[in-house]
Amino acid sequence: MNFWLLLLISVFAVCSSEPALKAVVVVFRHGDRTPVRPYPTDPYKNRSYWPEDWGMLTNTGKRQHYELGQYFRQRYADFLPEEYSERDIFVRSTDVDRTLMSAEADLAGLYPPIKTDIWDNNLLWQPIPIHTTPENMDAVLAEKKPCKKHGYLLKQLLKNDYFRNISHTYHDLYAYLTRNSGDTISDLTHLEYLYNTFYIETLYNYTLPEWAQKVYPTKMKYLASLSFAINTYTSDLARLKTGPFFNELINYFKNRSATEDNAIYYAPKFLMFSSHDTIVANLLNSMGAFEYHNPPYTATVLFELYKSSGRSYVKVFYKNTTDARLVSVHNCESECDLEKFIEILKPITLTLEEWESECNSLLFDTWHLYLLLISLLFFVSSCGFYIFVLVRNCKSENNMYTQLPDEECA
Repeated sequence: MNFWLLLLISVFAVCSSEPALKAVVVVFRHGDRTPVRPYPTDPYKNRSYWPEDWGMLTNTGKRQHYELGQYFRQRYADFLPEEYSERDIFVRSTDVDRTLMSAEADLAGLYPPIKTDIWDNNLLWQPIPIHTTPENMDAVLAEKKPCKKHGYLLKQLLKNDYFRNISHTYHDLYAYLTRNSGDTISDLTHLEYLYNTFYIETLYNYTLPEWAQKVYPTKMKYLASLSFAINTYTSDLARLKTGPFFNELINYFKNRSATEDNAIYYAPKFLMFSSHDTIVANLLNSMGAFEYHNPPYTATVLFELYKSSGRSYVKVFYKNTTDARLVSVHNCESECDLEKFIEILKPITLTLEEWESECNSLLFDTWHLYLLLISLLFFVSSCGFYIFVLVRNCKSENNMYTQLPDEECA
């Protein structure tokens, strides 16, 4: 009898130690879109060539995200209930049409209405809230809120030997692209925009001009992929670009790890962020997990929080094409303890208040430097003039009387 009791206790102990998924955060790129802006000599710059206006999500992009939503439904079938509840999921998007629409299509695949969620038998779709913030005010997801210090550090980075050598080595390519495209292509960012336009046009089976075929994709590919790394190239740049996001992620994981699912007030178990290729690359690069490439449509970073026998740990995945593959966070392999995960990311994590303070801590930017130099020049000139007048007055007075040894000229 004691044997069976011990066996039952052992089985219960094993079962109770099974890891439980506590929270999921996904950050993805929008789906297929039209070019954001055609280049001046673009043979396909007429709107009639494209199914949607510039930079807009296409039907292909809608389908891609609908299928990604279905992927999430399958992957998290035992974690996320099929019926929608605001207690289960929170969705945020950058304030851009293609990302907002991508989130909507994704949710349609994740939450096809069932039971009481069906409100129209002829329309198997349900509205789900999507939250957003104007880009110029968004330092967390869009990463577009101005930060003077980041801009200053980025300029300094591009002046170092490595990037100066890049500019020198590819000077002829920049000149070639400028001459033929009609755009000024003088840095990595502008080159990537042009590369992306070429990519979309070939995706739609348009034949590129002969001059473009000579450089795309081979001669442009490395520089285009490198452009996705420069905004988080150093830990200082990464902190100012992705720090607020990681701060929210860590606080969210802490709350989910400490809160029971049956609590009256608790954070949703699933967070969805709809964004861009640059955001996906910035997050991966900040974690030391970015392999230089152009993140494709629907590229997704998945953060999963587990709890087992009182231990909380994080798994990070990157879904580039088909299934998601595990990535390490600065060499924290596979099951990264939550505390270690937090410690690893600490150098690049900061609150919004700290971000605001640090972004504005720069003593001066270029314009302020010019003003300072002008003010300094004016001050030196004024002092020189004052000294000249003083000396001249002293000489004039010397002609009228004999100065005693200790006498000063007032």
